[in-house]
Amino acid sequence: MMRVLRWTIVITLAAGVVFVAGSWIAAQRLTRARPSIIGPPPDDFPFPIESVTFSTADHQTLNGWFVPAKKNAPAIVLLHGFGGSRKQMLPRARYFREQGYSVLLYDARACGESTGDAITFGFRERHDLIAAVSWLKVHGHDRIACLGVSQGGATIAFAAEHLPEIRCAICESVYDEMVHAVDHRTRHYLCVPGAVGACLMVPFAEHRLGLNIHDVRPVDHIAMLKCPVFVISGDCDDKTSPDDTHRLFAAAKEPKELWIVPDAKHQDLYRFPDYPEKVHSFLRRHLD
Repeated sequence: MMRVLRWTIVITLAAGVVFVAGSWIAAQRLTRARPSIIGPPPDDFPFPIESVTFSTADHQTLNGWFVPAKKNAPAIVLLHGFGGSRKQMLPRARYFREQGYSVLLYDARACGESTGDAITFGFRERHDLIAAVSWLKVHGHDRIACLGVSQGGATIAFAAEHLPEIRCAICESVYDEMVHAVDHRTRHYLCVPGAVGACLMVPFAEHRLGLNIHDVRPVDHIAMLKCPVFVISGDCDDKTSPDDTHRLFAAAKEPKELWIVPDAKHQDLYRFPDYPEKVHSFLRRHLD
């Protein structure tokens, strides 16, 4: 009996150590910077691309590409998803340039070739977008739209009160609040609720970032957008559920539009056949 008890204690302690260590590692990996070498614009891109650099109010240096159209053309800022880079947005950049828009796409802080030591899921990335819009304004653009995917869309929401000049915004696959985003992922990867699977990971991440998870809520900010909003997500998305999307949409102010993409998961929605025309139709009505 004593041997069984000792082994039970040893196994329990070992499991506890593994859980604590795993939670710490997960928090570090979730929030760590994801730099990558982007290099020059692709040779096969059918339009001229300019490499650009601009700085944020909190002293990060962002690198990106600008695809100019004709003088006085509307401009679109493209924001990539979590841990990605401007390369993810090249297909959209090509499409929008084909439609006559100028396009600015950049690496968010701590991603690609931009500076930064941590990812904050759109919260501090708001400064990146504010700087991007300012860059366009300085270069003569006054009709500006923003399109963000996942974290990029959350960035638009967090920056909303500082973007009074944008004409419209498109938010794709955007979580409503970080508590739900964490819960969906722990259920997906660990098959347990977030309150259990992430009970230590979240405090570790909060400490590293100097943020409280309950402050990371795009749903509290999207209503500050003073422009038409198009909210898009997949009906099979298990990381940003349809319920999350409906909450985010309900919080946005009119005029607003919602498109739940049939059979779509948390993936690149640009690949769906109806995407280009639906998004372009929204832009024609509010940006052109």
